Amino acid sequence: MPAGYAVQGEPAGPVGELTHRFSAHLPEGSWLISGAVNGGMPTEAEIFIWHKPKGRFQFGVGLLANPKTIRWLLNYELQRQKGSAPSIMAGVGLQELGVGNPGVFVTANWALTPFIKIPSSLYLGTGRRITLGGKTLDRSWVPLLGFSAQVARGVSATVQMDGRKWHGVVGAQLGEFRVGVFAFKFKTIGIIVGWRD
Repeated sequence: MPAGYAVQGEPAGPVGELTHRFSAHLPEGSWLISGAVNGGMPTEAEIFIWHKPKGRFQFGVGLLANPKTIRWLLNYELQRQKGSAPSIMAGVGLQELGVGNPGVFVTANWALTPFIKIPSSLYLGTGRRITLGGKTLDRSWVPLLGFSAQVARGVSATVQMDGRKWHGVVGAQLGEFRVGVFAFKFKTIGIIVGWRD
């Protein structure tokens, strides 16, 4: 996931999308399957499967088309959101969007719905690329930022900065499924789909 990291957790609210590839703030016992196809991404296509058993851990796996590889993902919720205090998430995932290198992150996540009266969420954090052997690839940590909001009934827009580039999604909820248009670096257009039980 998202200096390029997209390893952050999904915003705490109901409408995050790009970050489904990393984390989903799932209810206990839930599963999430999501995928993206965009010819502009180095990975070209990705599928992510997430599960949250009881407690604060979330486990996932990323299946990347290029290189043909599997990446294990793990997030831990250090603090749950209480009032205006954010939830805090830390984990291991991927570096920037559309790239298969590992990374680590910490984010603060807010559900903004009670404050601005529309379904919305925000996260701020930092991330760093690492090698499979645990060595860092950058001189410093980079910023992570994402915002999602419902723009019409069942339709949301997401903007995310992954430490290097900005990306966006416009998506619609169709029952348990979510489909959308994914603008990788706001240069190439692809599709993103997801299902949550």
